[in-house]
Amino acid sequence: MNVDHGKLLYIYCLTRKVPSLRDTEIQKEIFFIEIDGLYAAVKYVSENEYSEENIKKNISDVAWLDTNVREHLGTISVFMQMETVIPFNFGTIYKSEESLRQFVSKYANDFRESFRHLENREEWSVKAFCDRKKIIENIGDFSQNISDIDLQIKNSSPGKAYILGKKKKEIIETEINGIYNTLSKRVFTALNEFCEEYQFNVILSNELSEKDEDMILNVSFFIAKQNVEHFITCSDKLQHEYISVGMIFDVAGPWPSYTFLKLSH
Repeated sequence: MNVDHGKLLYIYCLTRKVPSLRDTEIQKEIFFIEIDGLYAAVKYVSENEYSEENIKKNISDVAWLDTNVREHLGTISVFMQMETVIPFNFGTIYKSEESLRQFVSKYANDFRESFRHLENREEWSVKAFCDRKKIIENIGDFSQNISDIDLQIKNSSPGKAYILGKKKKEIIETEINGIYNTLSKRVFTALNEFCEEYQFNVILSNELSEKDEDMILNVSFFIAKQNVEHFITCSDKLQHEYISVGMIFDVAGPWPSYTFLKLSH
């Protein structure tokens, strides 16, 4: 193929076979380059958008970034439905076909080993959130200290009950994190039974998660395809079990397996 020297080469992923793009919504400009028995899914992009200088500017444009990241992940997800893929990060650019060929050839053995690792496995994410108010309403079910104080309040005079009530509020604040920790461990332990690998991710603040509920668990799981259905069933059961105390689950996948991609370079 003749390289268009006026454009840059954008890569989505590597595959071991060329997937059929018939009946898909994949952009027509995407094509495959064969390199040492591997196939790079690529397209040409303009330097106006994707030169090193311009992409730094565009990334600060939230609308541009959101649109293009969604397109990147969506395209890889289509390929994933047909073939095992090695995903590349959004905005990975090569100045020429030759530079791409050199890179893939240099690490071809690593890529082949990664394909073996990723084959017949999927990456799923689980985020668990707690409604703080509902946890507090049901806190006697989680904390023996609170349960004991509730009993004392019930059997005390109004004056003593008032003092114990203030003490209860103080204990709630000190124990709420322990309750979150207990709940997150229960959820993780139940789901991890069906998984081969996992990675804990950063617990996001309410501002970053854009939720009123507190995030208590953020984990990625690497799951053999034959266990995915069991994994989802388990997550549904957990949601039903804990919904009364205000737990909400966000289970999503399969994702392009960035988390469990193992490359030495």
